[in-house]
Amino acid sequence: MDKNALLELIARINTRDEQFTVSSDTISWKALREAETLDDPALFPLLLEIIAEHKGKAKKQREVRDAAYFILGRLLEKSFDETAALFFIRRLEEEKDKYILHSMLCRIVDWQRNAKRTLPVGLDISPILALAKDERNPVRHSAIHALGTCPRTESRELLAYYLTQDDEKQYQYEIYYANIALQSIGEPADIPLLERFLKSRRPDLKITAQYAIEYIKKRNPGL
Repeated sequence: MDKNALLELIARINTRDEQFTVSSDTISWKALREAETLDDPALFPLLLEIIAEHKGKAKKQREVRDAAYFILGRLLEKSFDETAALFFIRRLEEEKDKYILHSMLCRIVDWQRNAKRTLPVGLDISPILALAKDERNPVRHSAIHALGTCPRTESRELLAYYLTQDDEKQYQYEIYYANIALQSIGEPADIPLLERFLKSRRPDLKITAQYAIEYIKKRNPGL
């Protein structure tokens, strides 16, 4: 697939105002499914070029970037490239739209959830850490979740910040996503923080904490 074919795919992803009975009949839905099949590493520089060429604030420019991020994020699941991943993460600092940021962070979540990939230790994750304290709920929650792809002391320290908040009701979603993140990157030292929620009256917090403890113990058979 060349650059023009990628731009055509992006245009189809952004197709709107269709008449349809079910979503799977739309041009956009079919284009997204096609994008998910791409696995050629040769597409990385083309996608980076397309994103760099569409930096404007206009709606059409944002839509092109959003679709390109989707393709890039899915491609990184199958054919991980450290340079492309670093570009993707650094773009989190440039984008301001909460929906674009949420979508990008969900792609990072999928690297671990779908492909069991975690980010190399030397890769800068500061943009994800910053967004994990963003004031916008969709962005903050997805960034906390994305820390499950980032096995770092800094990640676990930020997750611990949410797990030690006294107001469980106010921080229920932050705690929920922190528990899920620790299912993949938690260490034995995190277990005491998670045990607090085994007595929670909120089933989602209780269950996610149980799984986190279980997975940590599986990764550390001597416990």
